[in-house]
Amino acid sequence: KTTTTPSSHISPSNIMKEKKIVFIHLDLGIGGAENLIINLALASLPPPQDDNIQSSTKNEELESLNAKVLIYTTHCSQTHCFSEVKIPTGILSSSVAIVGSFLPSTICGGGHALCSSLRILYASYKAYQDHPDADLFVLDVLPTSIPLLTTWLKCTGSVLFYCHFPDKLLTRDTVNGVPVENGNQGVLSSVKRYYRGILDFIEESTMRYADLILVNSNFTRQEVQRVFPSLEEELEEENLKILYPPIDLTKFVVPNFDEKMLQKQNPIVSLNRFERKKNVGILLHAYALLRSNLRSEKPEVHIPPLIIAGGYDPRNIENVQHLSELKALASKLQIMDKVQFQPNVADTQRSYLLKNALCVVYTPNREHFGIVPIESMYAGSPVIAVNSGGPKETILDGKTGFLVENDDVAFMEAMKKIVCNVSLAVDMGKNGHEYVREKFGMEKFRLSWCKMVMEALKRGEVRKRRERESGGGYDVGVRFVGYMMEATIALIVAWVITVVLRLFGVVGDESSVVGEVRAFFSKEKVADEL
Repeated sequence: KTTTTPSSHISPSNIMKEKKIVFIHLDLGIGGAENLIINLALASLPPPQDDNIQSSTKNEELESLNAKVLIYTTHCSQTHCFSEVKIPTGILSSSVAIVGSFLPSTICGGGHALCSSLRILYASYKAYQDHPDADLFVLDVLPTSIPLLTTWLKCTGSVLFYCHFPDKLLTRDTVNGVPVENGNQGVLSSVKRYYRGILDFIEESTMRYADLILVNSNFTRQEVQRVFPSLEEELEEENLKILYPPIDLTKFVVPNFDEKMLQKQNPIVSLNRFERKKNVGILLHAYALLRSNLRSEKPEVHIPPLIIAGGYDPRNIENVQHLSELKALASKLQIMDKVQFQPNVADTQRSYLLKNALCVVYTPNREHFGIVPIESMYAGSPVIAVNSGGPKETILDGKTGFLVENDDVAFMEAMKKIVCNVSLAVDMGKNGHEYVREKFGMEKFRLSWCKMVMEALKRGEVRKRRERESGGGYDVGVRFVGYMMEATIALIVAWVITVVLRLFGVVGDESSVVGEVRAFFSKEKVADEL
């Protein structure tokens, strides 16, 4: 149970009647999506009484949702989660409910998206079963279960969906929406495309059932509009709004720029999850070029070490594989002695790295938003990032960092400017710190989130009134679409079970689950006739 005692600096007139907000998230680990869910939950509570954060809204009377917060998830490892949900000290630890942990995340190493859909459906059902009186259900990552809440279960509350990025653009065949060659050809590739096409259709169809859709950047909004053209009506009705993720400024020590100017061993830092789409390999190539270039042109310049840190889950095969790949690449480039790998860093170590970095290099291409550049700038470190996606909306090129092309030479040139001019790094760090403090702090985020919740509640009332006034016509229409999606999911499940049974030799290569069931009942019918 979460404490929701209002803080002393909030006017009673600004405190709304207590709401119950239920968040539903697949895996409450360490990442940008998880950080956002935690910040949404914290923003739903009254601001803490000892809030010493300086912001442009500090002297204003703040609205508060005064909500009771609950978070439903299918997995939350105490060794791989944010401090807010760690037992027993986390402020949200008692609000977390783990359900459906018995459900598989993959089937024989595949079917991840299908399993995720089934898990989010189960988590949503349990959340509604436990809290049918919730005022608002907040989902992210996958919208699959939204019709379950709004149409089948007829929840009395509203439903809000936060889209970090279309799942359609996060497949193994793409990197943030850019197709890549994976070598898969033939029948299996065609089957996968058909399977993925069905899931993409479900994603687009179910997202429209939300009372309000939020995205993390204008870039993501444009991508949603591009790949989900049927949502154009929702966009025209302003049903899709931007809510930039914030950072909790209290987690960071205010940078000491005088001290930073005097230090000679400040490292170049990369902070990402160990995933191939994070494009960290390009930094290793750029760093090797930097060392070679400075040794020949400016041998007197000290070359800082490189630290590659980030989220690492030993359960995640890609995390394990990619860390090994990066280490192998560093050895091949003969820079292993200058590179430190720090997987799964704690919050305190994360803050220390960002504060003491000479610069932070953020390598993902077409990143949806990117919370690391925001954290880095507030910590007083300039950021070098690819000139695409969310960073274009958060980094001021030439003032708080550099936006460069997605190649190793461009990264090398930007790093060289900073390595050869520490005062430039300090000036950019000061600019970034002030910029983030004013634009991305929790106070401003709390105000924006409060307005979004009120908007979602209002839209939910409009939806329910429309359903009542339609006399069932609207309900029949949405149920028909829902039944079609149910049938589609059933076909996918039957196909997956067929593949698994064939692998284990339970059924023949020419057999299928549907065929075996049909044959079984045919035999029963013949037996009855005899």
